[in-house]
Amino acid sequence: MIGVSLPDLLWPILVFCGVEKVEVDPVSPLVKDVSFLHYPYSHSLAIGGLIACLLGGVVAYLFTPLAGALFIAAAISHWLLDLVMHKQDLPVLGFGSGDKKLGYGLWNNPRAAFAFEFLLYVVVTVIVMPIGLIVPLLILGTVFHLLNANSFFGFTPRRAGHSPKVDAAMALIGFIAFIVLANTVILYAWF
Repeated sequence: MIGVSLPDLLWPILVFCGVEKVEVDPVSPLVKDVSFLHYPYSHSLAIGGLIACLLGGVVAYLFTPLAGALFIAAAISHWLLDLVMHKQDLPVLGFGSGDKKLGYGLWNNPRAAFAFEFLLYVVVTVIVMPIGLIVPLLILGTVFHLLNANSFFGFTPRRAGHSPKVDAAMALIGFIAFIVLANTVILYAWF
């Protein structure tokens, strides 16, 4: 869970530290109105991949080489999902003024983006998890996806957080809460 969420765990911390920069439209609650201006570490393919490799090496050392490899693959796969979702703001290298930025912009179509993210979660959960964990993890994923529905559909007229740091804090809390609960479900099933 941490591997696939790595970029989204890093960017809020880096925004707090002033290393990465994001702008939010305080009037709009929609994710399509968030502008990721500078995030060369958390969301670039090259530097983000390097960070994933370093952390994956730690995971391999502490656990098994397979666990480290899966961590790296999961973290880099996040960039591929973001490639589909983001506007053209994903850095490829993460450095240099001429760094190419990619993104197909599915967030500009909120209904399709909401459905795509949820469907991807369902498919990966069904493929990767043991049968006994599928239903509890699908319920948990559904709850968290619905909690985030406002950022796709704009049920409220304004953003809950009116600053990049508040948005970053809310994102970080949401990701950590999901990871802790999902891992609790997994560990409970094993014991």
